[in-house]
Amino acid sequence: MILEIILFLSLVLIFRHWLKRPKGLPPGPLGYPIFGSGVALNMKEVVNYQKKYGDVFTLDFFGVKIIYICDYKLMKDALGRIEFSDRPHMEGFHFLTDGKEAGVILSNGRRWVNARRFLLRNLRDLGMGKSRLDEAIIHEARYLIEDFQHYAGKPSKFPESLNIAVLNVVWQMVASRRYDLYDEEVSEFMRIIKTLQDETLGFLILEFCPILKKILPKFVLNKVFRMEVLDKTVVAAKKLFGKTIEARKAELDVNHAENVIDEYLIQMNEKTDIAEFFSEVDLNRVIFDLFAAGFDTTSNMLRWMILYAAKYPDVQKRVQEQIDKVVPRGEFPTNRHKSQLPLVEAFIHEVLRVSSLIPFGVLHATGADTHLAGYLVPKGAIVFNMTGISHQDPRYWESPQEFKIERFLDEDGKFISHKEGFAPFLIGKRSCLGESLARMELSIFSAALFQNFTFSPPEGHEVDLTSQNVPLSNFAKEQDILISLRN
Repeated sequence: MILEIILFLSLVLIFRHWLKRPKGLPPGPLGYPIFGSGVALNMKEVVNYQKKYGDVFTLDFFGVKIIYICDYKLMKDALGRIEFSDRPHMEGFHFLTDGKEAGVILSNGRRWVNARRFLLRNLRDLGMGKSRLDEAIIHEARYLIEDFQHYAGKPSKFPESLNIAVLNVVWQMVASRRYDLYDEEVSEFMRIIKTLQDETLGFLILEFCPILKKILPKFVLNKVFRMEVLDKTVVAAKKLFGKTIEARKAELDVNHAENVIDEYLIQMNEKTDIAEFFSEVDLNRVIFDLFAAGFDTTSNMLRWMILYAAKYPDVQKRVQEQIDKVVPRGEFPTNRHKSQLPLVEAFIHEVLRVSSLIPFGVLHATGADTHLAGYLVPKGAIVFNMTGISHQDPRYWESPQEFKIERFLDEDGKFISHKEGFAPFLIGKRSCLGESLARMELSIFSAALFQNFTFSPPEGHEVDLTSQNVPLSNFAKEQDILISLRN
């Protein structure tokens, strides 16, 4: 009798849970009371749901509606609309500001609009996307090539100098500062950020079920969900960025801003309209956003390029031969060579496609009830724009599993810059703030590396093109690569 009662009550709870589901939602599994249907954080799960429910489907995790968009055209529609332009408010991800919204990547409304407008204007004034930035990138490329030479001739892991060389380009614009390629303080902070990424799943669970943070003791949160990583990140970030801000204050000339921090401090003190939300607390978050984005994605893409070059030596050779024809030995590739190096650009873009570094996109949320593809998307829903699926979609790509740089070349061998189904930097109102800088860095750094080195797997080994086990990301696995000097 007890078993029958439990079964009856369970059915009642499930039925009530289903009745509470808003009408018109995209399809998805029924799920369980309270817990819901769970959340899919790896590509295989998402693909299985897409096969069953279509290009737009819903999961429910502890009452939070999660919408997955798996088609490029639907993504383009959604990301072009203001209703889809919010970020979900997750206190744990505002760890630098005690849970308060700040910065540019995870902020919303006027705070986000002002921060993005300020950064775009100042980064462009400082050369982002313009040929005059070539000199700064080439300067770092030269140091990077010199460092890679130390690893030539024997199998080695990816040199850590790759991270700091990439960071230094944006850091010149942010703080008029470059770091030594093996600066230990910065390298350690980068390792902390990597640990932070590795623990994303635990942080997300706590955000979806915040009661756990209230009922579980601190040692359990640290042991199970690695909350101590957040504390470690806060201490390291405040130390590093605090010194950076104080150094700029000491040199500040209110009549001549040299970098982003200078201009931010001037705007903040003058209380201009754009500085409505500016403060030193917010500045710390802005710097963190630029720091993390400035080194992480581009350096990871360069790792993928090295691995794909090693995996496909014939393609690597074709790229190198074109560089040799266009760029005289002893001279570095620059932005002015770009139009003459279509194979380099095609190689970069095909690696961007197959690697899909951020396959779930950056988290979006709806600021109001809206509709997509005839379905209701309620206010406050979390939205995943599945670029990783779009980049493998046979509706846009012939034989998508194959690596073919010809996808980005026309019949005359010229580079094709735009392709339907391709969105490595996302699209719409919240597309990547530093896209033009990232494209410049990828072009110059990769061309310089292939001009000077040939990459291959160590003898008896295969290149591993599977990604690390990091939620929501496709980062290249750490592995040995043979770096060989070119004559």
